[in-house]
Amino acid sequence: MKATLTKAALVLAVIAGVTVEPGRAMAQDAISPTSFPSFGVASVTYGPYLRIEGGYASRSLHDAYWLPPGYPGKDPRVNFDLDDDKGAIWGVAAGYDWLNGFRADVELLGRSGMDLNGVWASPGPGPHADITGGTVRTTALMANLYYAPLEQRGSHSRFQPFLFSGLGLANNKVSTWTRTNPDAEGGEERTDRSFEGDSNLTIAAAIGFGASIQLTKPGQHPVILEAAYKYYYFGTAHGGATPLPGSGTSEPYKPLTFKPNDQVVTLSLRIPLKRY
Repeated sequence: MKATLTKAALVLAVIAGVTVEPGRAMAQDAISPTSFPSFGVASVTYGPYLRIEGGYASRSLHDAYWLPPGYPGKDPRVNFDLDDDKGAIWGVAAGYDWLNGFRADVELLGRSGMDLNGVWASPGPGPHADITGGTVRTTALMANLYYAPLEQRGSHSRFQPFLFSGLGLANNKVSTWTRTNPDAEGGEERTDRSFEGDSNLTIAAAIGFGASIQLTKPGQHPVILEAAYKYYYFGTAHGGATPLPGSGTSEPYKPLTFKPNDQVVTLSLRIPLKRY
């Protein structure tokens, strides 16, 4: 996660760097609407707005592990390499545009279900159980802040690059999940054991960058299309510890636990609610 955040931060720094003032005369040229002759001057978007969003996510589950029933004496902590996958993300937001380079919104965000599968990664020697079943779904309530550096410096072009950050709460819901140990010796050490699901509320964060373009002509009620890359950290998720019927009675010291992270490319439509 640190490596991804570092890469994203470097990209944001590069984009932000274009706003460093090289001199008053050069700045005035940079913010002139004529700097964007192919896009034209935007309609006024000051005030409240609604935004709908959809995207394609590359999803990862980091730091996956469990503490088996025999922990910390008989059994060690077992770390898993859970599979990555692709999925969808969507959101609905309401916000306010101050038309000074800053806008903010509150967004209800949804993430499609992701299967839980993966082999044990450490410690050695094994073998240990693998994760062979379950899903995780995430919903989040995010407070988002957008910064458009060219608009902040006076440009009213229909095209505006922006930086993005978000902070909120995520609800990670894990379904019933299964661990499989083909080398189990019977009894409580049966080959497949399944456990109840669980959900938990955790801190979520996001960072990203993108650009918007007003689709409508000046003077018409504005409709704005946004394209963005966003990195989401959805905190920590975990399954339940209670075994399902037929899966024995011993409970893990700590059930399957992991951290969902998404890299997302999104498209949004933003519609101001006031007409000027």
